[in-house]
Amino acid sequence: MPMSEGPPTQPETRRVKLNAVYRALVDGSLGTRYAMVTGGRGSGKSYAVTLALAMMLREPGYRILFTRYTLTAAKDSIIPEFLEKVDILGCASEFEASQNSVVNTVSGSEILFRGIKTSSGNQTAKLKSLQGINVWVLDEAEELDDEETFDRIDLSIRDRRQPNLVLLVMNPPHKAHWLYGRFFAGLGQEFCGQRDGVTYIHSTYEDNRRNLPETFVSLAAKLRDSNPTRYNHIWRGHWADQAAGALWTWDMIDRYRHRVGALPAFRRVVVAIDPAVTSSDDSDETGIVCAAADLTGGYYVLSDLTKRATPHDWATTAIGEYRRRQADRIVAETNNGGDMVEATIRNVDGAVSYQKVTASRGKMVRAEPVAALYEQGLVHHVGSFPALETEMMTYTGASTQDSPNRMDALVWALSALMDGSGHAAFA
Repeated sequence: MPMSEGPPTQPETRRVKLNAVYRALVDGSLGTRYAMVTGGRGSGKSYAVTLALAMMLREPGYRILFTRYTLTAAKDSIIPEFLEKVDILGCASEFEASQNSVVNTVSGSEILFRGIKTSSGNQTAKLKSLQGINVWVLDEAEELDDEETFDRIDLSIRDRRQPNLVLLVMNPPHKAHWLYGRFFAGLGQEFCGQRDGVTYIHSTYEDNRRNLPETFVSLAAKLRDSNPTRYNHIWRGHWADQAAGALWTWDMIDRYRHRVGALPAFRRVVVAIDPAVTSSDDSDETGIVCAAADLTGGYYVLSDLTKRATPHDWATTAIGEYRRRQADRIVAETNNGGDMVEATIRNVDGAVSYQKVTASRGKMVRAEPVAALYEQGLVHHVGSFPALETEMMTYTGASTQDSPNRMDALVWALSALMDGSGHAAFA
């Protein structure tokens, strides 16, 4: 059911209709220090959180820390998103933005946007030193793989001017994640309510259908019929189980994760693309993964930029990462796209080093040598990549499963790095 209209002094709630599960978050009546906001694709949770923050900022005495695990150039990314939403709410004139903060000029309350991880490592100490923080929002919380980092920041949230709140917003990843064991074990998949001093708010796209185009909803219906397990994870926001028959386990990935400190010198860096055949609303995502090999036989997964996009868009994204990482080559699988893939890349930037690869064996067979590197402890994920890692631990090669675009791009990237001579030998 939608949230009822608010009083005349709160014009925002008259303009926006939200699911009733968000009521306590928006009106400030949670009564708990911790709140978990979970949901699948299209659930409307980000909009609800923005509304809640806007309402807080209209009151004096709030200083909100909004973090993501990685957050670069807040003024170019997340701040415009925030301002766009408050403009829809009808109160944008009250807010003033700077490089990495937004201030309500009437109340004086502010929100600070920060990344937990920077290019030089973890900046937990800097975040802990911020004074007067009474609300901490950890957006995309599934990307924080380090429970100790969470605890350090959590314990620094103790300002008395307003009730303290630690708000975690996430698309639930896999049950091996520390967040599941700490907060969600023993709860139903779509639990809403309170337990042990924590408020749980869960919603799905079905709760938000009035705000979604029918073409978007049809994507969910298509996946529900073809792959119910993936539908439950992606669209209903269920925690994923590690699948029997998958080549990767949580331990293989997490034990050797590169969490802190400088990266080593790299022998080679590649960006791999697993392109979607089409670019319509119901197309597969285009897998884009960047990985590197060091000088001593180690491999590093640096980024997962997988997206549903037009060819020009995914090519621009891949080339941008190629330039940013000073990569040696872009490799792209061409079974479906043929020469179109190279032509698209060359059209964006004709100077990139490019190599096409063609799959002659099945996905699981191609992936086995890469999985063996993980088993030997040679592959290090630089940070956390929940969507990629969930795909790795749940894809079994069953005919009913969708194409693992992220996993495929990962396999192409690491395969390109495996030959010590610097040349890839592809199946």
